[in-house]
Amino acid sequence: MKNLSRRTVLAAVFSLTLASTSLFAAERLRAGEWEFTTSHAKGESNTFKHCVTADEASSVNGDTKSARAYAEKKAAGRCKVTDYKVGGDTVTYAIVCGTTSIRSTATYHGDTSEGDLFTTRDGGPEVVSHVKARRLGNCP
Repeated sequence: MKNLSRRTVLAAVFSLTLASTSLFAAERLRAGEWEFTTSHAKGESNTFKHCVTADEASSVNGDTKSARAYAEKKAAGRCKVTDYKVGGDTVTYAIVCGTTSIRSTATYHGDTSEGDLFTTRDGGPEVVSHVKARRLGNCP
């Protein structure tokens, strides 16, 4: 009887751990219209809007394997994904597009995100950009 209840408790704890991991991952990024502001070391900044689709959000909310597969599908023929990791609320990746290499680390919080891009073009110096994003609402 003691063994049965210990197994039951362990099974319940394991189930709760899986459920909380799934809920946490689902909160990484929400679909909708997002505003991205990229700041560069020289003080320049660019702002643009992008409608994040349910598929794009799902790829960020998935595990490393499914997120990398989505990135590779989107980059096919143009770029090569050389690294992709998902851990908690952070996603890191590296891609090569011709003579341009990009590394990125982004931390997601459902309706906001923040991260850094490290870009090298044609063997030149690495350019660092800081990206902040926020969800504005549903896509138009």
